[in-house]
Amino acid sequence: MTSQLPLARPSNRPMADKSQKHYPHNHLQSLLDGFVDFSGVENCTTAFKGLSLNSKKIHEDYLFLACAGVGHASQHGIAYAGEAINLGATCIAWEPTTEVNTMPATCPVEKADAYVDVPLIQVEALHEKVGEIASRFYQHPSRSLNVIGITGTNGKTSTAHFIAQLIHDMEAVPCSSIAVIGTLGNGFYGQLEQSTHTTPDAVTLQELIAKYRDAQAETLVMEVSSHALSQGRVNGVAFDCAIFTNLTRDHLDYHGDMKSYADEKLKLFHFSSLKQVIVNQDDAFADVILDSLKADSLRNELAASDSAVSESEKVSLVGYSQKDKSADFYASDIQLSSDGISFALHVKEAVFTVKTHLVGDFNVENLLAAIAALHSQGYEINTIVANVEKLTVVPGRMEKIILAKHEVQKDAARADLPLVARADLPLAARADLPLVARADLPLIVVDYAHTPDALDKALCALKAHTKGKLICLFGCGGDRDKGKRPLMAKIAQQQADRIVVTSDNPRTESAEQIIEEIISGFDNLDNVVTEIDREKAIHLTLQSMTADDVVLIAGKGHEDYQEINGQRLPFSDKDGVLSFYMKGQRH
Repeated sequence: MTSQLPLARPSNRPMADKSQKHYPHNHLQSLLDGFVDFSGVENCTTAFKGLSLNSKKIHEDYLFLACAGVGHASQHGIAYAGEAINLGATCIAWEPTTEVNTMPATCPVEKADAYVDVPLIQVEALHEKVGEIASRFYQHPSRSLNVIGITGTNGKTSTAHFIAQLIHDMEAVPCSSIAVIGTLGNGFYGQLEQSTHTTPDAVTLQELIAKYRDAQAETLVMEVSSHALSQGRVNGVAFDCAIFTNLTRDHLDYHGDMKSYADEKLKLFHFSSLKQVIVNQDDAFADVILDSLKADSLRNELAASDSAVSESEKVSLVGYSQKDKSADFYASDIQLSSDGISFALHVKEAVFTVKTHLVGDFNVENLLAAIAALHSQGYEINTIVANVEKLTVVPGRMEKIILAKHEVQKDAARADLPLVARADLPLAARADLPLVARADLPLIVVDYAHTPDALDKALCALKAHTKGKLICLFGCGGDRDKGKRPLMAKIAQQQADRIVVTSDNPRTESAEQIIEEIISGFDNLDNVVTEIDREKAIHLTLQSMTADDVVLIAGKGHEDYQEINGQRLPFSDKDGVLSFYMKGQRH
């Protein structure tokens, strides 16, 4: 892989004045310009107060975007057009499909004792254009921000939050200067609101970005899922930097095979706005990205009348590695201890010592990605490295559940509890909580690992911290890739001394059937226990552990619910651990 490869990529990025008040581009012609022939559109309200993909979110004078069903949603949006019109939609843009290929030009609606014709406008491949339409409506908000997009199977969340933390600490800027969109939620750094998807739908995404722009945010760090790329949710976003973490098996229930999955990931690296591309050189897919960018660059140069491209219009490719010494950012001498991780960082001819309290050697990859992205954007490497040591664990990502005697008497409701989980307390209570180490307690780690690769990495990382037995508690989600279930069993059996198989989020599937499919991957069941009730499984595991043992509770991480038969029931792995000790089952 060639270091710092300059690739010709026209930018066309006019920067907006952040002090300027933004008004939506809400006229039909500006929103759909280039997408439809307006010669056949008559009597249409030319301006809108809002737009939505969801008929339930429609209000008076809204544009309703009726897209074809994608993924597991087979229902076409046009089925909800009546509801949208009743709620105030004054125009419907609809996507033609094989099943839905003709519509009347208008729909008559009675209003104030008169009939009004609501136009139904056909837009080819509408689902791919919604992002650009929404971006136009909110006046291209991402052009006013430094947007960093992160894609890959694992590491997106940790990398995103490391970047946000580092920017916050290095610049000493208010939280409102940095926005984050991803699995843990959306919002300003440290003030995230819970989300249902890693990447929101295209309209919601542009609305969020506009909100951050108007609040004077400088940087947006966002996770970009393969689903979002496949469904065009991020179309219309002007990414400045794209990061690739890794590519391993996941979401094959949706994509079908690894090639299709990889092809969707590749889309992020072809946004014309990019200035930096950061890739994990240790993953074979990095070469695919490189070859694709070379071909893209060559086509652009051949098509251009003037092949001269200024330095500011080039995108640089930056690689990081733990194996290749020629990488732009290379990590060697990796040391793991109970205190965390340290390694030597090689940047050009210089070497820096990086220290962190994070657990898990795979976090070296996440840190390299964050460091490479920030240095490529102009931050001094010395400053970045100095602040890495301050990084705190990302919730549900190799998160140690630290147990301590409760000595805070001002909290009357908790005064009689023998133990509390520090992570369970609000930030204000944590700050002055005296911790007393419990030498008789095992190391308990909660992690979001829900793919074979992530489970393998998490277990391997914890081996370095295990004096006794390494125990793995996990399950698999329902209505998702069934093929990974026996694969995760094989990995657990290879890495762990004891295994507890339980439920995860069964969704609409039978939890018993999911467990049976996991069990099919074991060579033998000598050290395997099954318990369908996840809380009981956690308690059963903790009951039999010694102080030298380590347990990985995998699959749900930060989640505070279990999804069963269409319902989200309150539950978190951290609470499951805490309830075991609160009940006095261990003293």
